[in-house]
Amino acid sequence: MPGLPLYSLRDLWNNTVDKYPRKTAVIFAEEEHTYAECDALSARVAAHLQSDLGVQKGDRVSFLLSNCFEFYLGYWAAVRLGAVVAPVNIRLSEEEMGYVLRCLSPRVLLVHAEHQAAAEAALRGVEPRPALVSVGYETADAVPFPRLLTGEGKFTPPDILPEDLAVIAHTSGTTGLPKGAMMRHTDLLFNLKNTIIPFGFRHEDVHLLVVPLFHATGLYSLVPSSCYLGSTLVMAPRPDPREVVELIAKHRITTFLSVPTFFYFVTHLPDLERYDLRCLRVIGYAGSPMPVQTIRRLHQKFPWARLHNFFGLTETISLTHIMPAPNALTHAESIGKVIPDVGAKIFREDGTEAEVGEVGRLHIHRSAVIQGYWNRPGLLEESLTPDGEWFDTGDLAREDEEGFVYLHGRTKEMIIVAGENVFALEVERTILEHPRVREVAVVGVPATGVRAYLGELVKAVVVPQEGANLTPLEIKRFCAQRLASYKVPQIVEFRPALPRNPSGKVLKRELQ
Repeated sequence: MPGLPLYSLRDLWNNTVDKYPRKTAVIFAEEEHTYAECDALSARVAAHLQSDLGVQKGDRVSFLLSNCFEFYLGYWAAVRLGAVVAPVNIRLSEEEMGYVLRCLSPRVLLVHAEHQAAAEAALRGVEPRPALVSVGYETADAVPFPRLLTGEGKFTPPDILPEDLAVIAHTSGTTGLPKGAMMRHTDLLFNLKNTIIPFGFRHEDVHLLVVPLFHATGLYSLVPSSCYLGSTLVMAPRPDPREVVELIAKHRITTFLSVPTFFYFVTHLPDLERYDLRCLRVIGYAGSPMPVQTIRRLHQKFPWARLHNFFGLTETISLTHIMPAPNALTHAESIGKVIPDVGAKIFREDGTEAEVGEVGRLHIHRSAVIQGYWNRPGLLEESLTPDGEWFDTGDLAREDEEGFVYLHGRTKEMIIVAGENVFALEVERTILEHPRVREVAVVGVPATGVRAYLGELVKAVVVPQEGANLTPLEIKRFCAQRLASYKVPQIVEFRPALPRNPSGKVLKRELQ
């Protein structure tokens, strides 16, 4: 049967089920499920959501779940109903969860037992209150998920247009409350190509989903692209390095996308070599600056795998930059080159385009950016250039003669010392080269007393390697050998860990 026209994620699902019904779609908790099995089960979930819980096209279906098979089925059930997949970050505070739920006003909220108490607290003041579906527990005011798996699975599928809303993914909220980025079906289909081609994904791939499914990489890229190709998705229940390595070896996983911190812990497993991981073909890292030493260690531990740094925002409808594998080590500090379907420019503060090698503000063309934020009309437009053509990412960046782009931190993270610009990210990368440093965050703090004339001071908050004995003077001397004198931290503080928001990004305001 010829392929169906793909105008929506539902078309994508139907097309793949028709072509590869007996192919394993998803593996979770040692259970394998084919596309045909998932089609039947998600149809039953969709039928109950529609007939019993009143879900209609455009309604938000929210998830307060860790990665699990119920999340996968609920995702595709909502898609098949033309509803909007709107997960809630399980790491948010109860107050932040409540804010997100009030904004979303979901028709249904699926809650895991681990998050039952947080959900009840967050739902206070949420009106209308969503219908609850419980996963892993039973209570009088919720429908147990197993009940959704009963019946014939008959539902009435509405028409879905490419411009219809499909997903709402919330930003991290490092400088304020989370914002719901709106992704349409056409945006997600655009993202498919810009995931599959740069990473070289294949039909026979076995993808690892260890990043949370409430984040853009899972929502926008891994789940839809694995389905589009008819490949297999292995869902890790938690980001445990040893468990993940065991999953890779057991299921012969071929692609592994995650965040830099997680790769640090994987590559430092003391007995990593005892696992046969030669199945890994693609390793991708994003979400925060990747220490060069971690990239080198990845290459040392997995010399057969293609390494890709990649970059994108919750506000961009696909990744925007990716590092070609042959340059992973030669240009390790770069996020790579802009992908063909995305326009990117670096502008000076006066709005003129920066020269090659000059640091400016990274902008992405409007065509590769979401339409707006849910229930926040006009907010996205505040980040657009006056002509509406370019979206300001808030990142400082420069591009070299070959087209490789280098980040220099957020615009609010530039530190001015005695009139000289100091980019926090440059200092962080330098300190991370120290063999006994695990993590570091650099911020600017007001200069006072006899140093008030400097305006700001550079402060480095360092997390040493376990058992390492470091002193502030040692860090300062290390930097002085590699950086201009005004970039050397005047203040060095040691901590056992860096403060992070629920998405894992460092909260630098708490370090100032």
